[in-house]
Amino acid sequence: MGRSADLDFERCARALFARIPEYASNSVEVARIAKSLLSIAEAPGLRAALPDAPRHASAIHGAVAAADPERLEAAMLGLYAKLHELGAAYSADERSRLYVKRGYMCHAGGLSPILRAGPFIRSDTISIDLGAGNGLQGLLLQLIHPHRRTIQVELSASLIEAGRRLQALMLIEPARIEWRRQDIAEANVHEASFIYLYRPARPVDGGRKVYEAIAGRLNTHAAGVVVFSVADCLRALLSRDFKIVFADGHLTCFRKDGT
Repeated sequence: MGRSADLDFERCARALFARIPEYASNSVEVARIAKSLLSIAEAPGLRAALPDAPRHASAIHGAVAAADPERLEAAMLGLYAKLHELGAAYSADERSRLYVKRGYMCHAGGLSPILRAGPFIRSDTISIDLGAGNGLQGLLLQLIHPHRRTIQVELSASLIEAGRRLQALMLIEPARIEWRRQDIAEANVHEASFIYLYRPARPVDGGRKVYEAIAGRLNTHAAGVVVFSVADCLRALLSRDFKIVFADGHLTCFRKDGT
């Protein structure tokens, strides 16, 4: 899409999303997300990696043309979920390490964490996504709430490669995204003030040790920090210094004030 078409699409999408109660107060941000995802789907050369990209793009355009907000939401979320699968491959060694840690592979975290993050993100914020997959969640967070740097921690080399491709398609500056191929249980979270994770492992056996390791680092975090935990497994492991500021059964938001 050209700039004029971009603006027309974004304006129409914003008006449609404003009619959906869930998005009424965030229609500007949701429209930007829809435009960004559509731009990825329409990018030249993506068809080999995502053969049904034209179908998803057509569904979004059709929903806007029909002025149907529910249809637009369904089309956008369908593309969002599909893009999360881009690059989803693990080597034998990576699979073995995931098995020991009872790790999950590639879950789409939903738009709610991205939209709710605004009050906790400042221009100087460093955010970190533990178990980032191809990083789409962190990339959208950086797009909607620009900040100093997003650290994407992921074990799969294939997913990181796909994430770098998505970053380029979304025109996000290289300096704003740092990719780390690393076990999340070993990740240093102390430099970040905003931390995101979506149930990266089953909370049993080796998986519980992952959460214990993450919580242990969070409990020694000296500065103010906010944790967005989707399908939360941290609550029983965090110290009393962490207060729950939001919980809806899907997303739990913890905050530890600085000392």
